[in-house]
Amino acid sequence: MKDTPMSYIETASVDMFTTLRSRLLRGQTLQDVKAMQASIARFGLLSPIVISRAQGRLIVVDGRKRLAAIKRLSFMGRLPRSLVNIPFIEVDIAQTKQSKTPALMSNRELYTTVTDMFTAHQDIDAIAADLFLPRESVRQVLTLAHLSPRLRRAFFDKVIDFSRAKAFATMPNHKAQELVFMALGPFADENEILNFGKTHNTPTAPAQRIRMIA
Repeated sequence: MKDTPMSYIETASVDMFTTLRSRLLRGQTLQDVKAMQASIARFGLLSPIVISRAQGRLIVVDGRKRLAAIKRLSFMGRLPRSLVNIPFIEVDIAQTKQSKTPALMSNRELYTTVTDMFTAHQDIDAIAADLFLPRESVRQVLTLAHLSPRLRRAFFDKVIDFSRAKAFATMPNHKAQELVFMALGPFADENEILNFGKTHNTPTAPAQRIRMIA
């Protein structure tokens, strides 16, 4: 799982976005949009809207409900200041650089938000629903609690990316994590980290249950 580079993300005012077909919001669709409104008002927009360009307009390919929620918040005067201009990514870039983790939230914010919600006795499904994230992404963020404090700071500072952090988190022994990091450096990919751990008999964390580590 690789993060979308921020350099590929652009912004535009909400009136620049359009959809190919207008859609009446009612029933379950309206409930979904209202739930997304609440999430955006509380947490902001976690991932950019995906668009293609046509005749100077930004055609929404993925994110119609997010756009509807943003427009409703704007109409109500409750749009977060950070969304005066809406982040978006073009479809050709999105196809090769798409991320399953939020591209618009810092690593520290992502980890803190998810773990705080988990500590407040929200289960993974509830967190995924509140943040509009895949369940697996939430579960993987929680496994980063297994990281040593030093490697967690490296993740927060983007010295290592999400895939590398996950690989190090499979090693429950903090000393082992840091020894592998020192041996391979910050640029080793996920498979190299995992294979190094197996080759050098580094134990991996049990997968049965997520345990929060302070």
